[in-house]
Amino acid sequence: AAAAVELGRAAASPYDIVQLLGGSPLVGGLAMYAQPGQHVAIADESGYRTATVTSSTPVKFADSLGVHQVTTFESTQTVSDATARMTAWETATVGYFAGLAGYVVDLALEHARGREIFGRTLAHLDAIQQRLGDAATSAEMLALTAREGAHGLPALAHATSSTWSVISHGHLVFGAVGFTLEFPMQRYSRRAKALGSFVDGWIDQRTGYAA
Repeated sequence: AAAAVELGRAAASPYDIVQLLGGSPLVGGLAMYAQPGQHVAIADESGYRTATVTSSTPVKFADSLGVHQVTTFESTQTVSDATARMTAWETATVGYFAGLAGYVVDLALEHARGREIFGRTLAHLDAIQQRLGDAATSAEMLALTAREGAHGLPALAHATSSTWSVISHGHLVFGAVGFTLEFPMQRYSRRAKALGSFVDGWIDQRTGYAA
């Protein structure tokens, strides 16, 4: 979890986290880093199984996660330690989102302290203080959740939604400049949205089997 937090703070590739499952979650035929020869994780009634990608096509996606449309796969295998692997992946994924959220809070706070409007910094405005406070509380909650090793579908679902809430607060503090390529804010937004779509898709698949 601690290492995943640092990866998130740097918005580094989540490749190593994905590999805790033995391969990217396969969601709607899409998977990250799914070139031929790579592995994907496929949800099923027992937890999940892995398969080797034999053919795939790169697709345009919201972030540079090597997303491919998987056309065919083979050598499907049941994962003997599926529970342990899912626990590790879930905890690390929450930690990664915590890192994304925590760094966004730092960026927003730095911007608010340095940006002046009407003779005062943004940080002096009550509305900005409230947004920063809410964002910091959510980010710290995510970090604590990861460090405590909380996992499972509820923790994952909460992590994706809370991270996006923090990022939304951050964009409101930054204003339009937060969407420009000159500022790192947009990098964290894209990563959270792209990775979150796979995590939420995995949750939907697992919930469907549980039901």
